[in-house]
Amino acid sequence: MPSKRFIVITLRHSRGAVIGIVAVLILLTALIIFEPNVIPTQAELTGYTIAIDPGHGGRDSGSAHAGVYEKEITLLLSQAIAKEIQARGGTAVLTRTSDTDLWDYISYEEEIEITKREYKQDLELGRTIDSRDRGIALGTRFPPTYRLGLRARLLIAQQHNADLLLSIHTNHYRAESAKGAVTLYQPHSHESQQLAVAIQRYLKDLLPGRADPGIKPDNFFILRRSEIPAVLLEIGFVSNKGDREFMLSEEGQKAIAEAVVNGIEDYFSYISTLASY
Repeated sequence: MPSKRFIVITLRHSRGAVIGIVAVLILLTALIIFEPNVIPTQAELTGYTIAIDPGHGGRDSGSAHAGVYEKEITLLLSQAIAKEIQARGGTAVLTRTSDTDLWDYISYEEEIEITKREYKQDLELGRTIDSRDRGIALGTRFPPTYRLGLRARLLIAQQHNADLLLSIHTNHYRAESAKGAVTLYQPHSHESQQLAVAIQRYLKDLLPGRADPGIKPDNFFILRRSEIPAVLLEIGFVSNKGDREFMLSEEGQKAIAEAVVNGIEDYFSYISTLASY
């Protein structure tokens, strides 16, 4: 709690001075009574569970530049986002809290069985089927090891009955001038697209560089196989000095977390409005 300052005023037989003192006291009293609440929001995320996936980890370092690995930045950013969600009354679930790739979370046999069920579902829904999924389901392709770690992240979100899934990543490009945030969404999900729009609206002000709208559909495994609205956030370019230093700083992590969670709140507000009709 900040220390209180006391003002000593000497009276010199002046009626004006007395009136001035009274006015000051009234003002100070009002400031004390109406002091802003230090809690960031009015618990607007109460009742919601958001799964946050720090991309890569363990044997999978992701991209790297200037001795900084993507897996390190994604964990720092994810922890900051989780903290902000909790501060606003929500429940945050991290798919990893340490430097692990989650490749041992499930077996190859379990992944094959899950893929077979998804393949059947895709056929029934008339969805476009990824050739990799088809090959694994039909037995002409064996699941790559990294896919087990990706599946683990989806299962963790599912086990915690998450309402949303955010997969946190950083971008990389051979030209260091490339910068800015971009948000990817599920091509088959309107909700995912709306979530991407809501979050990117805030991120682009912090990490500009990509032309509007800064969102695009993508077929990454996490996106196409998530059963809940999911987005993949390429927060910034690890290959860009400005983006990299901002993402590594405590100030930057806090600002990014606030931007992402502001977008989440806007998304839930939008969904609630639709439900009221």
